[in-house]
Amino acid sequence: MRLFRIYVDGTLFYHPQLSKLAVTEAKVEEDAENIDSLTLSAPYNHPYISIIKPLASVIVCKKGSDTVFEGRALDEGLVFYNTRTWTCESALAYLKDSQQPPYDYKGSLRGLLEHFVAEHNKCVEKQKQFTVGDVTVVDNNDYVSYSCSSYSMTMDAIREKLINTHGGYLRLRYTPDGKVLDYLADFTEASLQKVEYGKNLTDVKITYDYKERVTALIPLGAKIKTVDEEGNESETDERVDITSVNGGKNYVVDEAAVKEAGWIWATEIWDDVTLPGNLLRKAQARIAELSKGITSMELTIVDESDTGADIADIHARQYVYCLSPPHGIDGRYLCLQRTRDYLNPSGNTITIGASGVKLTSLSAKQNQNLSSLEDDFHSQTEKLDDIYGKVEDISEAKMYRTELVVEGMSIFREKGQTSKLSCRVFSWDKDITASLPDSVFCWHRISGNQEADADWDGLHKGKKTITISTEDVMDNASFFCEVTI
Repeated sequence: MRLFRIYVDGTLFYHPQLSKLAVTEAKVEEDAENIDSLTLSAPYNHPYISIIKPLASVIVCKKGSDTVFEGRALDEGLVFYNTRTWTCESALAYLKDSQQPPYDYKGSLRGLLEHFVAEHNKCVEKQKQFTVGDVTVVDNNDYVSYSCSSYSMTMDAIREKLINTHGGYLRLRYTPDGKVLDYLADFTEASLQKVEYGKNLTDVKITYDYKERVTALIPLGAKIKTVDEEGNESETDERVDITSVNGGKNYVVDEAAVKEAGWIWATEIWDDVTLPGNLLRKAQARIAELSKGITSMELTIVDESDTGADIADIHARQYVYCLSPPHGIDGRYLCLQRTRDYLNPSGNTITIGASGVKLTSLSAKQNQNLSSLEDDFHSQTEKLDDIYGKVEDISEAKMYRTELVVEGMSIFREKGQTSKLSCRVFSWDKDITASLPDSVFCWHRISGNQEADADWDGLHKGKKTITISTEDVMDNASFFCEVTI
């Protein structure tokens, strides 16, 4: 088993097998889009309680030989029983310690990041320096032109000129040769662990956020430059648009989203885009994202590596396979956030990005229909109007959803335990379960034994509520209800 330890400036501060080096809290929060953090607490009688110096001390958390966190304390607090508490930020925050002098840059995105990092390294100590690693974000022309006449924080410069404009993520890697900074269009690493209902998944929270949803987008590019009679170049207030390459329209629209939610407008500016064709491609990709809204799932899990299994941890910035038939979750999702309590693993959570998550078996069938329509759309563009009509019909059918209610244990750990499962059906937000006949409800079990599962399914037809016990679960099983309306 890989043990979790904490070091402060090279001194061992916490070890799970040394009582004198105890801590009361060690929680790491990983965030794919922001700076990771650590919350650390120690009792008043800890022998090294005074060695942590905010902003100065280097705090390193290791699990086995892997570094899971490196950074510095931002503050120090004292609670009722004289317990000391520190809020820490990861080494990525070192990019906030330097300033970028005025610059005038022309070249590739990788070259721009290397320029920012080189200027950063000039004015900080070796502990805070980085080397540029993988850069997979690309510009259509692989050529950008940026200038700035004032000083700016390095992290702000990277976010403004790279991430906010071209997308992508920053990833910090700890290597024997030092800290490596990657700039990635997407993460490629996949977790070796799976998250599965009835195995290591203990709770599910699905959130749909439509506050930032947009169905029509007006894209604007760089300011148009003019040259006077004397050859002097100057910028105007007018910007590049897509009218000339988009049938006279200055906007892009998601027609299906408009039919569903109406016209919701927004404007977005790409200061580096000078060609209308490139601007149109960026706008089309952007509206495809904005029109969906944001769906995320927070899963409370038991990390198998904490049980002694010889398997790597689940981390943010990884793709994780998640399976929970009762919640309609079945796929490979990006882990955006990871909360890991090394002293209390039962509260560990992951937040995964999941645009387009299906919730029920009914939704699954509808999604299959939508996929077929999408294929038809790409191969038969002349039938666009007909396809839109079909999409509208399916969207109307999506008014139905199911909700599984569990009374009792979601995971059986002892013999004789039982749980009551109820299936509720909603038309939009109205509960219509009572109005439906029992015959439309059919419960299913998935245990890996198809023959036994078929027999079990046959005994659980025509019931809105069932009771399951440990006898219904062999080594592992999951349950869901299919409703045919």
